[in-house]
Amino acid sequence: MRKILIAIALASVASLAAATVDTSLVLKPTPEQVKAAHAVGNKKCPVSGEEIGGSMGPGKTVVYKGQAVQLCCGSCVKKFAKDPDKYLSMVQPAKGEKAPAHDMKDMKGM
Repeated sequence: MRKILIAIALASVASLAAATVDTSLVLKPTPEQVKAAHAVGNKKCPVSGEEIGGSMGPGKTVVYKGQAVQLCCGSCVKKFAKDPDKYLSMVQPAKGEKAPAHDMKDMKGM
């Protein structure tokens, strides 16, 4: 019985190790990761609408799906991490379209 429990435990650990981890979002990228990513080139934070490098300081960079996105502060990094596709779409409008207006509810607590 003990051998069976050990085998089950080992199989469980092995399955956890084999699980695919989503590494497409890097909240604290290295300079090499930023350099390898495509710079989106946004001048405004997609989360708050604030200017990058404005009153919040030099800003933060995150890498999502190979795109280097500039954010105004650490609080926005946390919010970006909760729904990165939403915020990435705000800095990459479809060709010929304007970026969507910022939703004021996203700015609560800033």
